Amino acid sequence: MVRRMINDTPIVRREIDRMEVSKGSGLRYGSNGTMSTDLHTASSLSSQESARSHPDLLNEFHCLSLDLTTDVNSDDSEDSMLLPPRSSESSYSDMSEGDGYYDRLTWHHRQRCSKGAWSFVKNSILTLSNFKLVSSFVIWFTTYMIMGVFGGSVAYMHFERSDMTIPDPLPDFGYDVIPYWCPSIPHFRHHGNVQSVVLFILYAIIISGIVVRWEPRYHPKSGFVEWGGDGRLILQHLFHLNSLVFITRTSTVGLTGLPQPNPRCVDQQHLPATFGNALMFVMGRGFPPHACGDLIYSGHVGCTLICMAVLHRHGFLKRKSAAVLVWVVAVIGIYFTISCRSHYSVDVVLAFYFGYFLPEWYYNRSDGRVKGLISKWIRRLEVRPNDFMRLDRVDCQFKQADYQKYPSAIIKQPAERRTNDLSELETYSLLQQ
Repeated sequence: MVRRMINDTPIVRREIDRMEVSKGSGLRYGSNGTMSTDLHTASSLSSQESARSHPDLLNEFHCLSLDLTTDVNSDDSEDSMLLPPRSSESSYSDMSEGDGYYDRLTWHHRQRCSKGAWSFVKNSILTLSNFKLVSSFVIWFTTYMIMGVFGGSVAYMHFERSDMTIPDPLPDFGYDVIPYWCPSIPHFRHHGNVQSVVLFILYAIIISGIVVRWEPRYHPKSGFVEWGGDGRLILQHLFHLNSLVFITRTSTVGLTGLPQPNPRCVDQQHLPATFGNALMFVMGRGFPPHACGDLIYSGHVGCTLICMAVLHRHGFLKRKSAAVLVWVVAVIGIYFTISCRSHYSVDVVLAFYFGYFLPEWYYNRSDGRVKGLISKWIRRLEVRPNDFMRLDRVDCQFKQADYQKYPSAIIKQPAERRTNDLSELETYSLLQQ
C-alpha cells in the first residue's frame, strides 16, 4: 500500500517517465554537462512495472539526478565498481558514490553559505581542483627542465665526436627518401625546424579551447551545462601527458649516443665532451633547453601526438574537416622532422609508439578502468559544473546531513522539494522501511 502510494507521487512518476525514455541504455556524464547514453550498465529498468518492483529504484533515481551510474548487480565494495569505458567526447571522469562525492558536495554547500573574504578564498581559490592544477604545472615544469638540462647535457656528452665539417649520419631510409629541404626555407635555415612551428600551432589551439571552455555555458531554459566548464581538466591532462613524454624521453636520450645528423651541431663535434661545455651549450641558447645528440626518441613528434590525443579526447575535432586539416598540419611537421635532419627515422617511429602508449596508459587510469593511487588522484574532482550551479539554488537552511541521506534533493528548487502528497525525504524514509 505504501509503495503504491509512493509510486503515485509526482516525483516518482516523473522519474519513471525518465527511465522509460532512456530504457535499454545507461547514463553518464559527458563533457557538455548533459546526460549522455551509453550501453554499459549491467542491467536497466526498462518499463514502469519493472521500476515499481525494485526497492532500490529511488536510489537509482538519486544517482541519475546527480549524473551518476550505478550497477544494481554489484556489491558495495569499491574494488568491484569498475567503471566502463567512456566516449572520446567526454572530458569528465565518471564518479561513484563510494569516492566521497557527497561529502565534497556537502562541504561546498557549507562554503557557499559562508560569508566573508576568507570563505571566498577557500571556496574559489584554495580548492582541490586548483591545487591539482598548480601541482600539475609544477610537475610539468620540473620534468621539462630535467629533460632539457640533465637529459640534454648527458646526450651532449655522449654523441660521437669527429673532425669532419659536415655531418656523418648513420644510414637511414628516411634520409634516402626525403630530401633535405630546410636550407631552402627562409628563417628555418638557422633556426630550428618546421616541427617547432607546427607544435606551437597545436598548443595554441588547445590553449584557446581551454580559455573558451574554462567556464561552463548554461542553457537558458533547462539550466544544464550546454558545453564548457572542463578547461581546467583539459589543461591538467595536457600537463600530465607532456610530463610523461618528458620523463620517458629523459630515460632514453642519455642511454645511447648516435652520430649527429643535424648540420647545426657540426661545430659542437670539435669541443671536448665535458659537463661544463654541455651545460653552457644547453642553457646558453635561451630558456628552451636545446642540445645536440638528444635523438631517441623525437620529443617534437611525441608532443605532437599528445596534442592530437588531447584534441580528439576533448571534442576539438568533432568535425571531419577540422580533424583532417589539423592532421595534415601535424603530418607536415612530422615530415620536416626528418627533412631537416633533426632526428633519424627510428626516432620518429619510436615517438609514434610512445605517442600511442602514453595516452592509453594515462586515460585508462583517469577513466578508472585501472585502479590505484595514481588513478584516484588523476580522476577525482570536487563537484561537477552542473552541481556547482545547483548549489546556488539550495537554501542555506537545508540540513547538511540530507546530502548523504537524500542527495537528489539538492537539485530541486527550495519550493519544489515538497509535493502535495509526500515530501521527498518522507518518500525516501518510507522506501527504507
